[in-house]
Amino acid sequence: MTPSRPRGGTAGTVGTVARAQKDRRTPNGGNARQPRPGASSTRRQGTRTQNTGRTANVSRAQSAGQAPGSARRRDAGTAREPRKAAPKRRSPGTRPPQEPPAPPRRFAPRVGEPRRRLWWMAAASIAILALLVGQLVRIQGLDTMALAQRALEERLRTVTLPAERGRILAADGTVLAESVDRYRIVADPVNVAGYRDEDGEITGARGAAEALAPVLETTPETLLPMLERDGRYSVLARGVTSQVWDAVRELGVVGITSEKYQVRSYPAGAVAGNMVGYYNQEGTPLAGLEIAYDELLTGTDGTQQYERAQNGQLIPLGDSNTQPPVDGASIQTTIDPNIQLYAQQQAAATVREHRAEWATVIVNEVKSGRILAAAEAPYLDPNNPAASPDADLSSRIFEASVEPGSTAKIVTAAALLEEDLVTPLTEYDVADRWEAPNGERFRDSSDHPEERLTFAGIMMDSSNTGTLQAGQQLTTQQRYDYLRAFGFGQPSGIGFPGETAGILHTPEDWDGRTAYAVMFGQGMTATSLQNANAMTTLVGDGVHRDLRLVDSEVAPDGTTTSLPRDEGTRVVGQDTVEEMRKILEGVVEEGTGRSARIPGYRVGGKTGTAQAPSETGGYDGYTATFIGAAPIDDPEIVVSVIVQRPQKNFYGGQAAAPLFQQVMAYSLRSLGISPSEGEPDIYPREGRSASQETDAEEPGGTGTENQGGDGAGAGDTEEPGNTTSTDSTGGGGQ
Repeated sequence: MTPSRPRGGTAGTVGTVARAQKDRRTPNGGNARQPRPGASSTRRQGTRTQNTGRTANVSRAQSAGQAPGSARRRDAGTAREPRKAAPKRRSPGTRPPQEPPAPPRRFAPRVGEPRRRLWWMAAASIAILALLVGQLVRIQGLDTMALAQRALEERLRTVTLPAERGRILAADGTVLAESVDRYRIVADPVNVAGYRDEDGEITGARGAAEALAPVLETTPETLLPMLERDGRYSVLARGVTSQVWDAVRELGVVGITSEKYQVRSYPAGAVAGNMVGYYNQEGTPLAGLEIAYDELLTGTDGTQQYERAQNGQLIPLGDSNTQPPVDGASIQTTIDPNIQLYAQQQAAATVREHRAEWATVIVNEVKSGRILAAAEAPYLDPNNPAASPDADLSSRIFEASVEPGSTAKIVTAAALLEEDLVTPLTEYDVADRWEAPNGERFRDSSDHPEERLTFAGIMMDSSNTGTLQAGQQLTTQQRYDYLRAFGFGQPSGIGFPGETAGILHTPEDWDGRTAYAVMFGQGMTATSLQNANAMTTLVGDGVHRDLRLVDSEVAPDGTTTSLPRDEGTRVVGQDTVEEMRKILEGVVEEGTGRSARIPGYRVGGKTGTAQAPSETGGYDGYTATFIGAAPIDDPEIVVSVIVQRPQKNFYGGQAAAPLFQQVMAYSLRSLGISPSEGEPDIYPREGRSASQETDAEEPGGTGTENQGGDGAGAGDTEEPGNTTSTDSTGGGGQ
């Protein structure tokens, strides 16, 4: 079969090759058509443009039945090999011929505008320059003072200059409380890191720790972590004295400074500790005179500003501003430190001897009302309050309120004498039991036959039934008014923190039994201070005045201002005072208070024994009391004693009277009070109609009340206000 002849013959083939070569030389591909607008994408156009010439030539060569490059070989004179039969071509109608894409249109680049660029660059440069110039003008001209002030503030340090708290002084100037300077040793670890030893070698925190440890009485291992910690403030020691700080400063360790502060010190220790009070660790007064006079004692802190260098040291010629502190005023108390110490020691001894819960002793001058001692046991050492139980942190002198018992009979006796209802020699038939008009029954502490006693004798024996027989002449309002007039049921006026007024209900609140019981010291409570004040009023001039614990205020400049004493209120006249002195002397000489006798001195007083209330209700133990004065013919000193819950001997004449005797005797000698010149002057105990057998007996009557003043008062074993009892004891006793 004859092979088909290519379209166009040989000439067509040569022409096609020639056109293809021409197409490769011409940019537009010879007669290639220009692409239609939007015919293809730029990428497609670019791809096709690279192959346009070759594709056209190959296509034409293939169309002529020649392999690519055959025309070139023929032109070179090579013999043409016979062609193999070409494969049957696909029908032309199957795929329409595609025109070769036109090459991409080339666009000329846009030429920049240098003038515009230069203009923008110049404008930006001018703006930046103007901003810099303006800032420079502001800094150098307008904000110079502000910036300088800011820099100064960064260098300034403000410290508080603590005002010195006022002192608490005894009557003789002995310091009971004062403030002392202490220092905190502070390190700046950043500066300490550059510490050099004596040889000039940098040893840093380790070397500083080794240098400081002996002075601060610690070890380098303890100080080293403090000197190496982060930050610029580390406290190395607290409570350092000025001597220790001076030694630290001499070491010359860079970055070591101090902060001064004050702590409260009590040089006298436990002497009057409960009265003085104490401070806690935060510097807050918590008790006693420390809190009572806190506003007066507290000064006004000052301030100091100074410039410091980067190493924390003071710039000597830098700016500084100091506002000096204003120290607090001091107070001078009436306390005699010698009598105070002795009273505390004897109170503690009594507590131990009688296995008591506590004891209080008050010593005061009669004429001035000055309290010379306010002692109690157990007592507080303000330097170490944590060592004392909570019950011993306050002052029982002012806060402990107990039933006074028979010591309150002095008020009943004074009221009867003042109202002219009795005389010291008024006689009564006194049995061991007595029934009141309202049916309430009372008895003495022990059984005894009926006796004919004078009113003075009733007081000597501390008879409850005799006191009630005479006292029933007083109206209930009179009984209440006299108790109030002598200071019961109201604060002492000293202003001591936590002071109790005691309990004294108004007559409207009394039941049928209390209306009688208050006449021998039951159905009411009183403090040791109130007992002392009542006795002072009675044996003094009959005028009730508040006792004094603070004599004067001392300003920081030393100016002393004496505190005035109130004029007082007259309670009884001088005749009553004289009669009561003789009655009280009889109690000590021939009655229940014989244990209070002091050789060489005439002494008057009154015993008391009362039941002690239990915290769970009812009564638990006894309260022994004694109050007295000496010399009774011209009283100078009053001593009031309370012994709470004594276990060995619980009567006032046994537990309280001996303590009174010891403290009173020491006080008289310490104050230089001369012994009494005259002999005791007392009223007779028995009435004129008493039998010769009774006259032959030892004064004091029968029963335990006669035994050296060691007997108990009748009502001391009775629960106050017990209206259901048909035959209970009265109150008071001895």
